[in-house]
Amino acid sequence: LHGTPVYKICGRCNGNRFSRLPTTLARHHVQKLVPDLTDYQWYKGYADVIDKLVTKCWQEEAYAEAQLRKVTR
Repeated sequence: LHGTPVYKICGRCNGNRFSRLPTTLARHHVQKLVPDLTDYQWYKGYADVIDKLVTKCWQEEAYAEAQLRKVTR
């Protein structure tokens, strides 16, 4: 069966993909590292960075999936 793609349901998300994390959850974890983080600092700096990072991760996942489809046609 060489050249036949193997389809497997992801063990982490059960094939549903991960949903985006709310920024409040991200803030909770960032605040552990930066305890004196103010609302102003969060909304003017950290939240945008985390949103961009998550967006980049989704883009890279889509790219990897497209490349996998090309290889396993």
